[in-house]
Amino acid sequence: MTKKEGYRLLSDLIFKGFLAMGMEIAGKYFVFKTVNEREYDQIKLYSGFSHNASYTSRFNLNYLVSSLLMVDNENILLRKDYDFKNYYDFFSRLPYLMHTKILKELLDLRNQAFEATFYVEGFSYTTHSRKRWTFMKDSPSSASFTGIPGTDKIGINVYQESWILINKMLDAEEQYNKDFSLAILVASANNPKGARSVRGKHDAAVDRSEARRKKLARKGSHQKQAWAPEGWAAPVDTAEELVSELMRQMEGRKDKHDHFIDDYMKKLRKQAENQTRQAEDRLKKIRERREIEGEIPAITSGQRILTDEEMKELNFKNSNNLVIVESEEVATEKDKERFLSKISPKVLTSRK
Repeated sequence: MTKKEGYRLLSDLIFKGFLAMGMEIAGKYFVFKTVNEREYDQIKLYSGFSHNASYTSRFNLNYLVSSLLMVDNENILLRKDYDFKNYYDFFSRLPYLMHTKILKELLDLRNQAFEATFYVEGFSYTTHSRKRWTFMKDSPSSASFTGIPGTDKIGINVYQESWILINKMLDAEEQYNKDFSLAILVASANNPKGARSVRGKHDAAVDRSEARRKKLARKGSHQKQAWAPEGWAAPVDTAEELVSELMRQMEGRKDKHDHFIDDYMKKLRKQAENQTRQAEDRLKKIRERREIEGEIPAITSGQRILTDEEMKELNFKNSNNLVIVESEEVATEKDKERFLSKISPKVLTSRK
């Protein structure tokens, strides 16, 4: 279940009190809902002793009646206590296979609600949840908040209980922070430095707590998600997450970042190999051309120090291209004209 699906289910479980589904039976449209813990205890009580042979059938019929919400667009929550026996007799006349089909759908609905349990805390930290809490805190199962008459008669479910507990804890924490700020304000009159130190530590702890709650609200639950190689490794905030990340790295399991770096390094190595191959090809062509033209002694491969004979031959061949001129301060017009007419790739300037 994703966070989006979990939060959607919790909106109904907390702000309405149940999940609902529709089904057509014997030409009538029935709407069933999930039962809460109070209703489940009543079902077991109404079904008698569990060792009796008829316990299972009675339990199933009581479960079906307790799950009823509407019949042909009529809300039966307000009169369920009075009409309970009538609906019990109605379901008892249905075939056993119809009981099985309806119960299977109800169990699937209940299992969806169970899966949403992991998202209650994260949902409670969302801005939407806190806003709803401001005007539902007094009576969360009241029909004025749920929009369905009779919800106050069925009581609250475990999701609402957890939601109420978390929000009351957040309210108490906000009140504590207000009282703490007032106490620090008074203490700062006598010891400003000490008050700033205590306030700094308190604010740091509050910021860390807020950051964890915002992360949980975004993530949805504390459940560890299955690690996938195509995903990015998430930042770690706790010691457990740090240990898990270190174990992943020690085991050699790579995430998307590792694969990105590997591909980048492969690309760099390929580029370096191409550049080296191109440089070798250019050097090979230069050697071949110079061997043919006789400009430099033949070099078979690699690099080495020239011999004395090769140095003399090289100096002799390049000597025709060298022009020695006087420095600019003592050069004559004739020297300048000679320099301009004989200028070559190498010009030596000397000063006498």
